[in-house]
Amino acid sequence: MSAITQEQAVDPGRIGERDKVCFWRDARWDDLECLSATFVQHEYSLHTHDTYVIGVIESGVEEYRLKGVEHRAVAGDVCLVNPGELHDGRPGGNGYRYRMFYPSIDLMAEVRGQVTERHGGGLHFREALVEDPEVFRLLSGAHRTLEDAPTHLERDSAFLEAASLLIRRHADLDGPEIGVGREDRAVATVQDFVEDNLAEDLDLKKLAALVGFSPYRLIRTFRKAIGQTPHAWVTGRRIAKARRLLSMGDQPANVAVDCGFYDQAHLTRLFKSVHGVTPGHYRAAFLS
Repeated sequence: MSAITQEQAVDPGRIGERDKVCFWRDARWDDLECLSATFVQHEYSLHTHDTYVIGVIESGVEEYRLKGVEHRAVAGDVCLVNPGELHDGRPGGNGYRYRMFYPSIDLMAEVRGQVTERHGGGLHFREALVEDPEVFRLLSGAHRTLEDAPTHLERDSAFLEAASLLIRRHADLDGPEIGVGREDRAVATVQDFVEDNLAEDLDLKKLAALVGFSPYRLIRTFRKAIGQTPHAWVTGRRIAKARRLLSMGDQPANVAVDCGFYDQAHLTRLFKSVHGVTPGHYRAAFLS
């Protein structure tokens, strides 16, 4: 397990004096990413994850929009986001303190298989917010254990117990196949092209021409299919690619070029708005 200290993670340009951030990953659980933070000022922009998002609110209030619906999470709540679901996040009132897991689809499928003793099938959390004191206690304890416990056995046991109970109680085990949006053929064609050309200076007219649409029709189709404009979706994919390259040790300056950002400052601003830490500090967690 690698860790980033609060001092390393704080970006003075976006984090207030009372905001605190600690990010780390656990390689034993498919590079499970974990974040503990206190946010009084910091706000997340609209974004999606390729992973699940599982969190507990320890104090205060977080307000966020998920799939177009406003939510208000308070102390004791468990927050759940499925892969590909569009959301943001901001402090409510005097801010909030929370602990978050970002387990991969493969990791959750592995835990699901252990829970059901069979392979295959979907896993989809039914509710964005749940009140379940036992699940809250186990998740909060597992997060602390992954951060501090000295033995693999203790860390593994705590995470598996918490994740298993969460799945048994709050997941639809016959849920839909996970994917980023339910694209029609035109949107899928544009998305495939974008994924292969993220380093390029993409043009809305050219993207629309790929499928014989006007730029306006392409924007409208994207909004209907996945809840985002083409520009917002492309930015999200660039950030996702940047995350992968940084995890492999690539330098932020090179990542900015390879992912189509204007410069490193552009990458830093957008990456921080989604992940809460700078690209350099995210990369450091994989090198420690």
